[in-house]
Amino acid sequence: MLSDRDYMRSSGPRRFTEEGSVLKPLIWLNVIIFIVCQLGAFGKHFQDLLVLHPWYIRHGEIWRVGSYMFAHGNFFHILFNMWGLYLFGQLVERVLGARRFLNLYLCSGLLGGLVWMAANWSEKFYANCLLNNGYLPRTLGPVNATELTALLQKADLTVFSVTGGVIGASGAVFGVMVAAAMTFPNVRIALLFPPVVMKLRTMVLCYTVIEVWQSFDRSSPVAHLAHLGGALGGFLYLKRLSQGGRRGLWAFLARWWESMQRRWRAKGFKVMPGGAGNDGISYSAAAVDRVLDKLSREGYGALSDEEREILRAASEELKKRSGR
Repeated sequence: MLSDRDYMRSSGPRRFTEEGSVLKPLIWLNVIIFIVCQLGAFGKHFQDLLVLHPWYIRHGEIWRVGSYMFAHGNFFHILFNMWGLYLFGQLVERVLGARRFLNLYLCSGLLGGLVWMAANWSEKFYANCLLNNGYLPRTLGPVNATELTALLQKADLTVFSVTGGVIGASGAVFGVMVAAAMTFPNVRIALLFPPVVMKLRTMVLCYTVIEVWQSFDRSSPVAHLAHLGGALGGFLYLKRLSQGGRRGLWAFLARWWESMQRRWRAKGFKVMPGGAGNDGISYSAAAVDRVLDKLSREGYGALSDEEREILRAASEELKKRSGR
């Protein structure tokens, strides 16, 4: 299992920043909001304030573009989302740090909601309305926004909720999962259904293809387009960090080490067998090359403490020789 690997434990590699962690606070926030939404009529009304639907956005309730990702429909909905966030979030946050991980989560969720809303902007839906003259509530639909506006003016109705909106952190979690696959593509993970072992990159690609295929099923109650939008958000955020040379993106760090390796060879840098760095870490040119190859192939999290010390000592030696 992925959770059994060394870098998933508390003794794994340190984060590149000292910002702490936002992973568990995010999970707790989702859980607390879910519990509040279960509190009878109050909870139902509170959840209605978080749902993303084009009708609300048309009427200026812009906060829903972000609030929808913190509400969930049922226990299994939040269980699978939070488990996925915990599993893949640990990998990504160790590399990006807390602040960038939070940005990744929010950007993925926001883009997921926007993509879903753009595709459903003119879709028909049901509206729960209250008669302004005091009669019992009634449900109208299926109607689109233009038809509903005309009905409201004609029948003296006030909308108090609409159905057919979207809630859930699935888009944000999908973005985190894509980021994990981009950061640690060769990590192997065991699936429960089906019970197979595959690379993380392969798993995410398969899930993406399934989401694309299911997005054409208009009868599906799942917001597949929100998942795809979240995946796109995670991909674009990681690419932006890579192109901007931001610290914390593992693909950029791996390329930096490859560049260092080329510089060593160009300068004729050689480490004598049995040599040692400042802290007495013994290493050789072959050992450095071996660690660099493993770094490029499997990622920083797969390195042992001794291998990380070899890289650090070799880097310090290079700085001394280059006069930096």
